[in-house]
Amino acid sequence: MAAGGKTLGFACICGQLRGELRDMSPAAYTHILCHCADCRSAYTHLGLADPEKVNILQTTQDRVHITQGGENLRVFRHTPRGALRWYATCCGTPLFHTPLKQRLVHVGMNADRLDQPDDAGRIMAEAFIPGPGGKQTHKGMVRMVSRMVSRMAAKNLSGEWRGTPFFGDDGAPTREPKLLTREERAAALMAVRK
Repeated sequence: MAAGGKTLGFACICGQLRGELRDMSPAAYTHILCHCADCRSAYTHLGLADPEKVNILQTTQDRVHITQGGENLRVFRHTPRGALRWYATCCGTPLFHTPLKQRLVHVGMNADRLDQPDDAGRIMAEAFIPGPGGKQTHKGMVRMVSRMVSRMAAKNLSGEWRGTPFFGDDGAPTREPKLLTREERAAALMAVRK
């Protein structure tokens, strides 16, 4: 157990890639559900079923530590400006998404991959909830965004945004992101249920 909070273990589906989220005090993360097509099509692109909603634990990148199988970590993005979608090549498990720039420090982790998924705690926000006529609504977004911005500001002020498994000292991703072709993106979106 870290000094400021608990340590949460995680693994890909087959268990070859394992890691820990360290120093996870209640202020260190926000548990959300996302219904957006990008989060869901990350699953379908990797050959998994559409989850209809994605269970996400939002925290900062410095808390993520890969302890085994880091050679299996790869990344893609749906569009040139889209989020980086990190996954395990050994079994095609979507694990994380990060912004394109290291100093933004945010990371969303697939909370279903925690060793103990209940450790994610209660859901504080829900994004892109489908409604009648194709409209979407959100719940708890102000709280979610304010917590995310507070964590980002604190990490930038302290300098703790460095040293993550996602970005090197030069600020570039540790793996070259694969940009999906239009055809790959269309196929992934086609598998997302409306």
